[in-house]
Amino acid sequence: MTDTTGFSASTMAPLSHLGDMSVAIFIADYWQKKPVCIRNAIAFQEALIEVDELAGLALESEVESRLIENKGDIKDWCVTHGPLTEDDFNKERNFPWTLLVQGVDCFVPQVHDFLAKFRFLPSWRLDDIMVSYATKGAGVGAHYDRYDVFLIQGEGRRQWQIGQTCSENSPLMAHDQLSLLDQFEMVEEFVLNPGDMLYIPPLVAHKGVAVSDACVTYSVGFRSPSHAEVLTTFADECGMNISADLRLQDHGFTAKSGELSAADIEGLMTFMRDQITPENVAQWFGKHSTEPKHTNLDMAEEAMDLIELESIINDGYGVLRVSEGVRLAHTWQGDGGLTLFVQGDALPCPPEAAAFVEAISNQWLLEVDEMTELVKNDAAKAMLLILHNQGYLYFADE
Repeated sequence: MTDTTGFSASTMAPLSHLGDMSVAIFIADYWQKKPVCIRNAIAFQEALIEVDELAGLALESEVESRLIENKGDIKDWCVTHGPLTEDDFNKERNFPWTLLVQGVDCFVPQVHDFLAKFRFLPSWRLDDIMVSYATKGAGVGAHYDRYDVFLIQGEGRRQWQIGQTCSENSPLMAHDQLSLLDQFEMVEEFVLNPGDMLYIPPLVAHKGVAVSDACVTYSVGFRSPSHAEVLTTFADECGMNISADLRLQDHGFTAKSGELSAADIEGLMTFMRDQITPENVAQWFGKHSTEPKHTNLDMAEEAMDLIELESIINDGYGVLRVSEGVRLAHTWQGDGGLTLFVQGDALPCPPEAAAFVEAISNQWLLEVDEMTELVKNDAAKAMLLILHNQGYLYFADE
């Protein structure tokens, strides 16, 4: 059992309010509609990650990181991609700079648990948490994202300017490594203090600048597959399950040999429509939406047998957690049973294991002393062992 502290169901409970605003009002009035600044949205008891630990992650080859140096004109800003080195941090600079570390929730349990608080939205939407550390005056320039993002101030203060709605036709500045807007039309401006939050919908331009040293911002990003990605990946998934022996057949002939007839087109459309069944779509989307962001995570967990599992359950101490970086989803679509999707794979569940699988998929953490009913049968225990021994779940001290 991993020795950790402070893990309980309450630490991962989805938020019901963002400051004084209820989640219901936020979703109804702002989600994917317009930006909003929410003061005192999050009450931090302590930093989610210390700056030294963040810098340490940036040194690791499996962690995606960038160092942006704001020296001179924007066209001259330098971007260094990780893994970074000690020399990158020891370098003397008389100009602002920013460290950006992606997917910190995949490596730090406390950050993973913070991401879990945003499960008031569908958990398959959650992508990752990027943590940025900036010196006074540092920023990454005016840009827009194609996904929703919550920008939460952890330490220090940052000024945010909100601009126009953009598109793929919005002109960009000439820069080899940064996609920055050539024109920025400021609409609103906010200075965020610790605990304040700014929500930005897709395609809305924004620009942030640290107005204090040791400025730490947590960016909660969401998965947002493009329509083109949906069509191509669904077609790829369908193609994997169709025999190569099945070929197009004629649907009658016309007098004009070069004509694609209405019957030909209707035959193709019928074949395509036949692939779009609830089961096919659910199987494809479950795999697609849980594909890991980081494929090089060390998911190793010491293998456990049934005797060890029953001993832990009988002791009734600790918690069962979803491993950092693991994405889960489930569906009842298809043959009437439950399918669990983990890291891009589909695992059909025996009916006797459905209650346990649904619980861990929805909650991400289960108290061991409350698991007895969920894993009272052999099928549920077997499912738990499979997920544990693959490194998708682990037990931790409470």
